[in-house]
Amino acid sequence: MENRASISTSSDIIDVNWYVGNYPFRSLKTQPKDLAQLRVKSGISRAIACDFNSLFYYDSMDGIEETLRRYESLSDWLQFYLVVNPSFPKWEKAIEHAAQDSRIAAIRIAPCLHHYSVDAPEVQMLIDLASKCGIPINVMARLFDDRVAPQCVQQIVPSRASVLDFLRSCSVEARISLSMFYFDELMALDIDWVRNPNLYIDVGCSKPNVASLDELPSWFPIERVLFGTGAPLYYWGGSRLGLEGAAWTVVQQQDVLADNAKVFFEWD
Repeated sequence: MENRASISTSSDIIDVNWYVGNYPFRSLKTQPKDLAQLRVKSGISRAIACDFNSLFYYDSMDGIEETLRRYESLSDWLQFYLVVNPSFPKWEKAIEHAAQDSRIAAIRIAPCLHHYSVDAPEVQMLIDLASKCGIPINVMARLFDDRVAPQCVQQIVPSRASVLDFLRSCSVEARISLSMFYFDELMALDIDWVRNPNLYIDVGCSKPNVASLDELPSWFPIERVLFGTGAPLYYWGGSRLGLEGAAWTVVQQQDVLADNAKVFFEWD
């Protein structure tokens, strides 16, 4: 394609899916100095991270407060997801808090780890309140690659039927992104993506090969695709190489690497 350009030349890259904090199964370099070095190495300008405290603490608010203190020195470029469990008491206060804290970019729900159905009524209540408060929602299908998921963690990936019911029940005003879904799972959903203008997907950890990325614009609006690598839990370079090899135009590349995220998170 004549408009193809190397992604490595981009000056503005936003990674919407980092993982930080104390990971229970191996040692990850997620001290503030480590993340600052990773930022330089990966060439990103801004990142949104999910802290393992929020995912694994009984009360995610306790977890995120500890994390915000730990990474306060990086707050000029690093923001966070607040993981909210709608089956946990007082989740409404967590959303209201997130909407008032500039260090929190979005709400993340993790039915795969917290074992509730993504189409449950309380999830819809959460989506409605978050939308009312003006904060985006991220739905995480999995934390671990299915092939290497630790047996001591019961990861339950949402079913296609429950995801479809969830998406159909959400208002078009709700800003929703889908992370850690595989491409074949997304493509199998019987939904009109075009008619859901605030529904985005994060492709970085979706295990797409270059051929799948080449086909992506034919079934999903590329102006609603976000870039997340899962670093440092996953290797950030693999996602970048996949995008660099895709037959996309320069404009499409920049949309995915940064501009779409600015729209989704309503950043200036």
